[in-house]
Amino acid sequence: MKELKKALAITGAILGTAYVVMNFAAKSQKTKATYQDKPEEKNPMEGKKVVFIEDENDLVNADGLNGHLESVGDSSHLPTVYESCVKRGIDKLLSFFGMVTLAPVYAVTALAIKSDDPGPVLFKQKRVGQNKQYFELLKFRSMSVNTPNLLFIKGEKMAKTA
Repeated sequence: MKELKKALAITGAILGTAYVVMNFAAKSQKTKATYQDKPEEKNPMEGKKVVFIEDENDLVNADGLNGHLESVGDSSHLPTVYESCVKRGIDKLLSFFGMVTLAPVYAVTALAIKSDDPGPVLFKQKRVGQNKQYFELLKFRSMSVNTPNLLFIKGEKMAKTA
């Protein structure tokens, strides 16, 4: 029984330390990951209420519709205590234990990607998050480094020039 308590105490201390370190690392990267240090990269609709305007002259978007977003004012949403404290705490706790539990799977995946193709294991993708704020999402790379970057515009395949 003493050995079990000692093992649980050591495991708790290790997990607690890992949580504190990961939380610090996430906070130090937040300004970079949310484009706060690059004003030219920020979403122009951030913090705004928007409506979709259908327009046949616009390109087809990801939903297959022709149109664009227009701002109709500032967003007035104020997060509740549940949203900002309780839900956020549950999210952080579950994501931490998920990362710890899946760490061996992540390691095997990273080794498989690295052994299959040279280049980075992870890549960054810009996504829209809370309050229409852009953030960078890290993802495992699933395509070869040599795969051509193609754009699809109105059903036609065009090579990307940039």
